[in-house]
Amino acid sequence: MLLNPLTFHAPATAGEAAKLISSLEDVKILAGGTFLLNSLKLSKRKGRKTPRNIVSLRKIPDLKGVLLTGDTLTIKAMTTVNELFDSPLLKDNFRVLKTVCRNISTNPIRNMATIGGNLTCRYTWTEFGAAMIALDAQMHFIGTDGKEEIVSAEDFFKNAAKTEKIFTHVTIKHDKTAAIAYRRVKKSSTVDIPLLALCVKTYFKEKKFSDTRVALNNGVSFAQRDFKLEEFLNQSDSTSGVAQEALSHLTTDIYDTRSDDYKKEIFRRSLKSAIEELTQGKSQ
Repeated sequence: MLLNPLTFHAPATAGEAAKLISSLEDVKILAGGTFLLNSLKLSKRKGRKTPRNIVSLRKIPDLKGVLLTGDTLTIKAMTTVNELFDSPLLKDNFRVLKTVCRNISTNPIRNMATIGGNLTCRYTWTEFGAAMIALDAQMHFIGTDGKEEIVSAEDFFKNAAKTEKIFTHVTIKHDKTAAIAYRRVKKSSTVDIPLLALCVKTYFKEKKFSDTRVALNNGVSFAQRDFKLEEFLNQSDSTSGVAQEALSHLTTDIYDTRSDDYKKEIFRRSLKSAIEELTQGKSQ
């Protein structure tokens, strides 16, 4: 299907891209294209208005790559899912990102889709949000004035993933002592988008949970934390029965909003499995 007429812009720097976006009307950003191109085709098919300007980030070399500087991992926005998956730097607490990458769609999609596109596309069900919140990731943006803004992943999704700036990279602190468990269930056998994604990060001090972060995506709202469950776990020993007991200490609105009985049950089974993994010392 041919798209409606548009003007394609290919800036060479992130600053140039930010200025273009501020000066143009009716503009969309192109990262990997797996979300945007399908959206444009669907809009045309349904007779809806499509943007007149597309600003592509593909020719900006400074937005590509994965590097470890000191104790900080930097994942640049235009790094593809497969490039991140193949990075030898994904060790210790970063290793959960390899699991997230592996779960995303098909290999051709993973070769196109970018980390920046996944995080900022404003679809509520995308994969990386829960893991980034659990890892306490920091998201970096550049404005039209060239100044950097840093927002935690938690605050970014709390604000419904809204921004008028260019997302450049995400940073995560290296941590050898965290225990992390991740679960993802796809919507159906034919639609490979997540019905749910959840990530639990914790520390064990004298066999007790400590500094726990429970981040999840219920598919209908942006990734968020379950503070009630976190509070319960942080007061609990890592005993065999804690996973079952934890299911009585959930912020139920997160799990039950627009959920049928099947989805409610899958959420609880996934949470129980993740907590059991942590208490049995088999976490990533």
